[in-house]
Amino acid sequence: MNHYDSDKPMTPIELRKQLLITQGAMYRSGIKSSKEKILHGLRAESLARSAIKQIGLAAFAAWRGRSGLAGGSLSTILPLVVGGVSRLWHQPKLKPVVRGTLIVGAIAATYAFISRWKNKQ
Repeated sequence: MNHYDSDKPMTPIELRKQLLITQGAMYRSGIKSSKEKILHGLRAESLARSAIKQIGLAAFAAWRGRSGLAGGSLSTILPLVVGGVSRLWHQPKLKPVVRGTLIVGAIAATYAFISRWKNKQ
């Protein structure tokens, strides 16, 4: 029979020991959960989604800056564009096309950023 199963109340030291054991188990569980989230985030699909979002936002910011629009109607269009790109990404035959478009978009966004930065200086 375990000492903790008895009807006798536990001493403060025993309570503290149980608390530390429980906290250690919760800490290990949190570490395991964090590790799984990190591994999920480093998969190619997750990285591609993140890249699509970042490139889309950079292109939107560059286009908005050049066009001078307030962005009232663009805020409704942008989620549709991101959703469309996400659906295209899940098509196996279109994946190379989407990947190439993303690379070209990233290069264009980088070029626009650098040219704008040089013009300010």
